[in-house]
Amino acid sequence: MSLPRHPLIAAEQVPPLPVTPAPENAPIVAGTQVQTRESQRGFRPSGTKDWLLIGTTEGQGYVRAGADPVPLARGDILLFAPDTAQEYGYLGDNIAWANIWVHFRPRPHWIPWLVWPQKARGLMVLPAQDTFAALEAELMRTVEAQSRPTRLHYDKALNALERVLIACDEVNPLQQSARIDPRIRKALDIVGERLAAPLNVDGLAREVGLSRSRFSVLFTEQTNLSPQSYIEFMRLTRAAQLLRMTSWSVGQIAGEVGIPNPYYFSTRFRARYGMPPSAFRAKAETAIPRTVQ
Repeated sequence: MSLPRHPLIAAEQVPPLPVTPAPENAPIVAGTQVQTRESQRGFRPSGTKDWLLIGTTEGQGYVRAGADPVPLARGDILLFAPDTAQEYGYLGDNIAWANIWVHFRPRPHWIPWLVWPQKARGLMVLPAQDTFAALEAELMRTVEAQSRPTRLHYDKALNALERVLIACDEVNPLQQSARIDPRIRKALDIVGERLAAPLNVDGLAREVGLSRSRFSVLFTEQTNLSPQSYIEFMRLTRAAQLLRMTSWSVGQIAGEVGIPNPYYFSTRFRARYGMPPSAFRAKAETAIPRTVQ
């Protein structure tokens, strides 16, 4: 049975959705929704700066991948990498689409788990019907846990999402050897171990024995992030953690994550999190007490 062609949605017909979920400094934001004939489809031409996972719980939805829609039914899990154009919604005039959505900034060791079958660059769909009852329960735990803005509840939400990703990894049709080349895994380890040191694409390529161009292509294919984007992602993720958990100055944190110029660090941090480091810390302090002095 062929899928009927879905009409393209013009940008002027559907206003773009906000690109940053609230609260702005949260590592995870989750919720549930039901899209119907009258509801607004998800439409973000520039994507988001975080990852977005959507699990279909009932009805039929679609995600745009090129000219035609990819259908989504119960048990299908949709995943958008950062900066990936997003268009998704209900499929058909009379069938509502219910789902659980999670915006998140992954823990560094999750990156190899976020390589699923791609429908388009940065747009992945994983059929998980056989295990979806358990996955749905864990996804609901992310919704319930992060509804209270404290570090403990964010950790509970992230832990529930980690269990989802582990379970998805077990049913991922891509073989481990096909997902992460040993040379790319080595590069991931180098970045994680040397955040405070100078890191660049040329140096990583040399260390893993690849040309710069081949390394860049392979790294991006396997992680959905360019090498430079991954380095910055790791540095800013660690910086956000230090801002929440320590009393270190912004300059100290900048040096600790390998961006010794505080002004450049603040510029890049604002681009990723939507606010300067000092404002990020102030927001975090209202709900999440620092524990490392």
